[in-house]
Amino acid sequence: MKKTIQSQKDEIIEIISRYPKGLSRGEIKQLISFPINYKTLQRRLSGLMEEGRVNRAGNRKSARYYPLKTTSDKNKGQFVPKNEGIFSQNSLKKLKFLDTPAHSRKLISYRREFLESYDPNLTFYIPNDLQESLSSRGRLFERTLVAETYSWGLIYERLLIDFSFNSSRLEGNTYSLHDTEKLLQEGTSADGKMTEEAVMILNHKEAISYLVDNAQEIDLNSFTILNLHNLLSQDLIINPQARGNIRQIEVSIEKSSYRPIVNQFELKELFELVLLKAGKIQNPFEQSFFILVHLSYLQALENTNNRTSRLACIIPFIKNIICPLNFTDIPRDGYIRALLAIYEKNEIEPMLDLFCWAYTRSCQQFQAMTETRNELDPYKIQTRSHRKMVMGEIIRSGLHGKALEKHIEEFSQTMDIQESDKFMAITLMELDTLHEGSIIGLGVSQAEFNSWLSYQKKDG
Repeated sequence: MKKTIQSQKDEIIEIISRYPKGLSRGEIKQLISFPINYKTLQRRLSGLMEEGRVNRAGNRKSARYYPLKTTSDKNKGQFVPKNEGIFSQNSLKKLKFLDTPAHSRKLISYRREFLESYDPNLTFYIPNDLQESLSSRGRLFERTLVAETYSWGLIYERLLIDFSFNSSRLEGNTYSLHDTEKLLQEGTSADGKMTEEAVMILNHKEAISYLVDNAQEIDLNSFTILNLHNLLSQDLIINPQARGNIRQIEVSIEKSSYRPIVNQFELKELFELVLLKAGKIQNPFEQSFFILVHLSYLQALENTNNRTSRLACIIPFIKNIICPLNFTDIPRDGYIRALLAIYEKNEIEPMLDLFCWAYTRSCQQFQAMTETRNELDPYKIQTRSHRKMVMGEIIRSGLHGKALEKHIEEFSQTMDIQESDKFMAITLMELDTLHEGSIIGLGVSQAEFNSWLSYQKKDG
């Protein structure tokens, strides 16, 4: 039977723990029981180092991997809370219950009162002063220009890569940021084959594209969330009836005493109640955090519940054109501990600490990105509608090469466009980078675009 990623990592840890003097990557490969190539093994080892489960000494070929001195059988299967500069002292106290192994903690079922006691716009998980602080960080860009970059520019491209990488990483995916970027931009997987990890990342890309392309039409309702679940679980959940539907099977939470609801009809009722309350929340940060907490807690879907909740929680940012949350640099262990506090104690403070820290990091990242690029060109903004118009005409007419350039020249003369050479250069650049996810607003169908693109590639 094929080992899961987690079981592979557990076996690697077990082997390394038997050799206090350390092992090289080649020695580890010889000792493990499952087939694996060196590149994949390196990703497993990198993931274990990121999780704080192994140490490495030396570089490249001379590197040796050692068991952590703090690792012991006593702590195996437990989470050891530590201050990563994210959790407040109060949150760390609330995480102390995790010192007790899961099998020794009291079994906990879903508590309806946690959801039912929340009154939208009267109950607040995020205090008002903190909402204002987050808002001041999030509104980094002038509204109309950010709307442009969400669909066409750097923010959307960065969100696509960073969110896909970070959300997948929080699931235990071992792809590096570089490998993720290469997969999303070139379609090239790290192992040269389409693995479960690669599919997970590509599913994130498709789901994010769905949200961005339909930014002003989507709502926090069952249609949106179930379709997100369907996109995120493509080729990962074998049963097609389970994708985009309320689950009909029992689920369990690893290393937790929490037991989610089993009854499908109760799940459906509570799922709708979560979304009904979420839709009434006016503040986008409160709305985002509420969704993150309660979709994760309910576990209404078969697999990918937490992925779906993370993606759903950025909908308020996309709809309100606010700097998005991409979960950058969140430690996986910290995220899991914050979830367990919600599951078993209905304590939201650790997750709120993590949410605010991660949002600040996301804003800093997007701010740095915009500061390193050239200022937005007013000419591009002013001529945007004309460029879309002429690009649509070119695609519908199937123009290429010299005929394409001639059409742009004639269009510029007819519309009396200033700086026609600059208009030509920008339009040609945008035509060269067009893809299926960026043709909205051009007045062309997918079939028309694909037909034009196939000839454009041949002509190029």
